[in-house]
Amino acid sequence: MAEQENELYEHETKPDIDFLKNDFDRCRHNLSYYLDLAEEARDIRRNVWVGKSKTGRKEDPNAFPWQGASDLEPNLVTPLIDGDIALLKSAVNRGNLIASPVESNDITTSAIVTQFMRWRLGTMEELPREVGVAANYLLEQGFCFLGVHFRREVTRVLKPITLQEITALSPDIGSAITDDDMKEGILEVFQNAFPNLSKKRINKMYRELKTKGETEIPQEKVVTNRPTIRAYELGRDLIIDSNILDLQSARAIYTVNYYTPEELRAKVGTDGFDQNFVDEVIENTTGDYDHKYEGYSEAVMSGEHEAPDHYDGLVRLISCYRKEIDEDGISVCTYTCFSEQAEGYAKTYTISVDAGKYPFVAITREHLSRRLLDSRGYPEMLRSYQQAVKSCMDGRKDRESLSTCPPVEFRLGAKVERIGAGSQIPVRRRGDVGYMEIPPQSPASMEVEMQIRQLADKLTGRPTSEADAVEANLIRQSMVNNFLQGFSQVLSKMWALDRAYNSEVWFRVTQNARGQNIIMDEMASTYDFNLTFNSMNNDEEKVVKKLEMIGKIMGQFDRQGVSRFDQYLRIFIDAIDPNLSDQLLIPQQEASTKEILETSNDIAKISSGQVVNAPQQGINPQLRLQVLQQYMQGTEQIPAEDVQQRLQQDEKFAQRMETYMKQLQFQIQQQENARTGALGTPAGNVPASVAV
Repeated sequence: MAEQENELYEHETKPDIDFLKNDFDRCRHNLSYYLDLAEEARDIRRNVWVGKSKTGRKEDPNAFPWQGASDLEPNLVTPLIDGDIALLKSAVNRGNLIASPVESNDITTSAIVTQFMRWRLGTMEELPREVGVAANYLLEQGFCFLGVHFRREVTRVLKPITLQEITALSPDIGSAITDDDMKEGILEVFQNAFPNLSKKRINKMYRELKTKGETEIPQEKVVTNRPTIRAYELGRDLIIDSNILDLQSARAIYTVNYYTPEELRAKVGTDGFDQNFVDEVIENTTGDYDHKYEGYSEAVMSGEHEAPDHYDGLVRLISCYRKEIDEDGISVCTYTCFSEQAEGYAKTYTISVDAGKYPFVAITREHLSRRLLDSRGYPEMLRSYQQAVKSCMDGRKDRESLSTCPPVEFRLGAKVERIGAGSQIPVRRRGDVGYMEIPPQSPASMEVEMQIRQLADKLTGRPTSEADAVEANLIRQSMVNNFLQGFSQVLSKMWALDRAYNSEVWFRVTQNARGQNIIMDEMASTYDFNLTFNSMNNDEEKVVKKLEMIGKIMGQFDRQGVSRFDQYLRIFIDAIDPNLSDQLLIPQQEASTKEILETSNDIAKISSGQVVNAPQQGINPQLRLQVLQQYMQGTEQIPAEDVQQRLQQDEKFAQRMETYMKQLQFQIQQQENARTGALGTPAGNVPASVAV
């Protein structure tokens, strides 16, 4: 293994823990500048500064302009960040997800993969929280990191079993249980069948079977088996080199994780952690470490105004993801879990999923340079603006305080004891006591503050007038695209994990109560996952106007009949309320079947002597007329000769059928008249030629 930073790190079965510890310290030390920026941004966002009190006044005797002067919170940055966090969460939740095939062979499977990934996002209960945390880091610090891991949780359930059931499965074992001479052999069989059970539990099972004829057998039940995501904060949760250009080009990525002793012991069985290592770190390192890093403090984030982080009773472990070179000269990614205060490691292996790439995605708010950490957050951009707003607010509040209770003038030696309503002040002559003249208030203070807030809005993509509305939308749309592009990489890693660890998954499909199975072997391909969202879609009024215009265009210019009005109707309803479309609309095949059944029922009523009127709204008159004609004509194998004979002989029956048909034909004619009104003349049967 390499012992110097600039040497090649070669892959070996046993990792060099001392090297990893030194490299971890080096990366952590190099992040001190960015961690100071992050702490400053956190203070700006939370309105924290030196000497701030809970009263909103300056308590320091040397405070400017006087002790007790105004010390208000400007709150310029916080609403901007909160608004854009809501926008980014909405973009992920309501974005249009498409799995685009990489090869032509995958075209037929891309639709089912798209449905599966939409369902997968809905099964991740941590998704709203982690997306919100990532968006917060992105806007506050300028960048965020998302880790994609596979989560498998197994619980143990007890299943009752009787001696008769065991005998039916294996007569030899069933008879041996009742034989005292075979006790040792049966206990050994049980121990081999349940290697994770204690001898005490094995003996109890044997006694219960022998005395009661029944016992409970522990079985493992998988409760969670899916990908999961987590947002990481630079410096606290995730440590990298400070000068990298791309996350995948980093030499190593370190994550800091805290576990309870119970969680660590469980990982011995579920994740394969080394038992001796776990026992050592629990005994020697639980809650025993220095919180403070150089240039950064985990214990106290922002002085007295932030709640400290307490890790008493927890064990801190470092997970190292590192790019190495194997014996064939191929770059691989390895995982090693170790402790800074213990020898050895908990677990190490080579990551084979996703072509050995890091299971992390970095998203930056802007691209000022090729360096990953050069991106800025809102607090860094708007620091001076927030200070200026605070000055305006404090100035007006102090001016109001002076107006309410201005300084008092009096002759030397005649100090006034009490000033206020109803007070009695003895004077020799008028004018001995009086209020000092205060400077006139500038009316520009409020205007200046509003202009500063408008500049902040403009910088963050909020329209301040009709003139910059387009530019503002481009700025916000660029931010949304940036975030969704990074989240598309998260989807690709989720798909790689599902494909690697799940052979078959049943998932629910919209408007399909039975759901659908996806076989990963048949879908073992790579897809480009695209997640898109128009930032204007949050404005319901504008969306409805846009859809109305699209509907007019489709109705007037669709010469080839390619418009999908069923999808258009669903999108229109979703724009108003996404929860209503599934309740109000039915699938096209189900709708056609419904039309055919209703028409058949109407025909049966007409045949029985009832005069039936055709429905006037929400029907397909062409399809109903087609069903009626098929009833009258029959098929080649079974011609409707009896129907034709009855139409000729039964005049009333023929009149009822003719009435129903004319009503349907009238509705079809009304549709044609609407098209004629749009064209100005009756429509032809051949589309017009259009030069391209």
